Amino acid sequence: MRESDRTVIFDCAVALASVIIEQCDALVELCDYIDERVTIAKRISSYESNADDGFHDLGFYFLENKLMSDPDSVALFDIIRNLEAITDAFEDLANSIVRFNITESGETLSDCATALYGAGQMTHDLIISIRDGAPSTLIIRNLTLLDKFKSKYCKFYDEAILELFTEDVDPVSIIKSKAIYDAFKVVFVAFESLSENCYKFVLLQN
Repeated sequence: MRESDRTVIFDCAVALASVIIEQCDALVELCDYIDERVTIAKRISSYESNADDGFHDLGFYFLENKLMSDPDSVALFDIIRNLEAITDAFEDLANSIVRFNITESGETLSDCATALYGAGQMTHDLIISIRDGAPSTLIIRNLTLLDKFKSKYCKFYDEAILELFTEDVDPVSIIKSKAIYDAFKVVFVAFESLSENCYKFVLLQN
């Protein structure tokens, strides 16, 4: 992989990581101003559209420069694909809040949104550290911290679902709440998939 190719790929990665932060910001705002959920969800979708454009442009770049035969380039492309998948998951989460007409965010949604914000910030920092060649031990330590966001949410998810099906007697409320919990879980799992591919890339470089 040429240095010029590496620059193009990491420019795309950083741009997608920045989109994720924008989506995190908007999701926190959505939870704070739930009455504006439709407008804010549309903004989150517009961010995802920008991510799609960047991802597709990179795909064309790979084809034009025949980079799919280079292991390092392919490993980076997998990371880019994970980043784009996170933006997709954020869009679906925001649309689910609109789709299921969630009119009260409460402490639960706000806490989940805050956790995703932390994961988004860490992801941006990770991409920068990988690009800049930070020590692999530091990167792997931070990847481990990123994984913990998903682990904590899975524990919360199990507890929330148990509580939901134990205490709530309204079937509509159960369906709506579970759909939102599931949408949050998809985003956390997407972060975990990114972490796995970043870990593989770091090992490949050492």
